[in-house]
Amino acid sequence: MNMKKCLDLEYDVVLSFAGEDRGYVEKTASFLRRSGIKVFYDLYEDVDLWGKDLYQHLDDVYQNKAKYAVIFISEHYKRKLWTNHELKSAQARAFSESEEYVLPARFDDTEIPGIRKTIGYVSLIDLPPIDLAKKIIKKLGDVEPEKFLPDDIVYIKELFDSLFEDFDEEEIESLVLYVFSKLKLTTDKERQFLTGLMMYSCRHDITEDLHEDISLFERITGFTREEIIDILKSLSNLGFEYKIDKSGSECFENGDEKVYEQLSVKMISREPELVLDNVTMVLVFMYSGAMNGKCDICCKNTLQRLDFSDLKDKLDKEDLEFFQKCIPSFEDDE
Repeated sequence: MNMKKCLDLEYDVVLSFAGEDRGYVEKTASFLRRSGIKVFYDLYEDVDLWGKDLYQHLDDVYQNKAKYAVIFISEHYKRKLWTNHELKSAQARAFSESEEYVLPARFDDTEIPGIRKTIGYVSLIDLPPIDLAKKIIKKLGDVEPEKFLPDDIVYIKELFDSLFEDFDEEEIESLVLYVFSKLKLTTDKERQFLTGLMMYSCRHDITEDLHEDISLFERITGFTREEIIDILKSLSNLGFEYKIDKSGSECFENGDEKVYEQLSVKMISREPELVLDNVTMVLVFMYSGAMNGKCDICCKNTLQRLDFSDLKDKLDKEDLEFFQKCIPSFEDDE
């Protein structure tokens, strides 16, 4: 299997460098991370590395966990024991594949054993860190960002501008950043439930909550009722609130109306400076923008990764008309 092309790898790119060159590398790593690239940079992994056998763990990371390894070559790099260990691990991967894996980036002309002069490299002498990061992104090609929110959330801003009159751009950005900061703290299981909630619940009034028959969520998520309630209790410390009520279905059998248990979920802000207390609507806008134009499988994968890349796209007329039906004030105007 060509591991580099597998999108299930833990990282898109791993960075190997000497401590003396950290200033440049950290700026590169920061831009990559803000761009939704899964990057292994030691300071981002300090808690995960705590207590591990670093010799074995780093060997696995640099050999098996990424699509590419960027080697920051310098006079300092050649002298370090750990960088030599990382390089040997990366080279072991490169030797086993027919396509490139090690990407040299040179601060100077230092010769590094195992890095041939004939291997294509990038010179860093006059190249700013952000420009190197952009080259890495281009080299990666199609990637699946994780926990990513673009700088310009065009889709959300156009929704607010079209539906309301009393929100300015800064207020909208603050709402979205708040919701995103909470979503980044969720577990895989919590994201799986939220994905099902966003994809399949009733959106009669998204300014208030999302609601649906709890048995439907059992079916689509694979969680039992007890597991769903446990997940919701866990999400409560991120501002999620829920209730379960008996609700009429307006369907009758033998003269009796069928009754089901309706699960209602909302997200409440705990930041007094935000213009909304109930931010459920913002949550729905974000998830809907991420799902726009995708099949169910791609929707689930995108939401599970918290990839909000598509919020940079413009709002289309069909989406606007759909959301107008989800807000009671628009129904009242008709």
